[in-house]
Amino acid sequence: MSEEAESMVKMLSDAPGDQRKAMITERFKMIATQPEEQRVKTTTGLLLAISKLDDKKRKEFISSRTEAVAELEPDVRKAIQTARVKAGGQIPEEVNMGDMMMIMQAIKEWPEDKQNMFKENLGGVFKEQGMEMPDVEGMMQKMSSTTEELKKPRWKFW
Repeated sequence: MSEEAESMVKMLSDAPGDQRKAMITERFKMIATQPEEQRVKTTTGLLLAISKLDDKKRKEFISSRTEAVAELEPDVRKAIQTARVKAGGQIPEEVNMGDMMMIMQAIKEWPEDKQNMFKENLGGVFKEQGMEMPDVEGMMQKMSSTTEELKKPRWKFW
């Protein structure tokens, strides 16, 4: 699955945004019909494949993927989000958290009501799985302030 996932993700990452989103939506509808164990395995492979994209393509891909998830029918969205949450525990933490941060960055561009709906749905999935949703926004703020701190001019003593 991993080579298949990598080639599919690569192909989708090169597609125009609207086409990429439409193809991801169709793929999610297929994934949602899989038995749960297979759905999580498929999602895990996709997350690992996405993590191998360069930063720009990964950001665009995750943005399209996030929009596609938000627009799915509620039962399909829940199946995909549940698989995503479960898959997050099966991949390296830095891949999982990096993906979650890019999801949160993507939804920041949405209207507030759509952001809240997405977060509530995702939070509900975490709760159903007996997990607490990570404070990705807090981590993003902390990273942003650290980045700003690093950009400040510093006196250099020779």
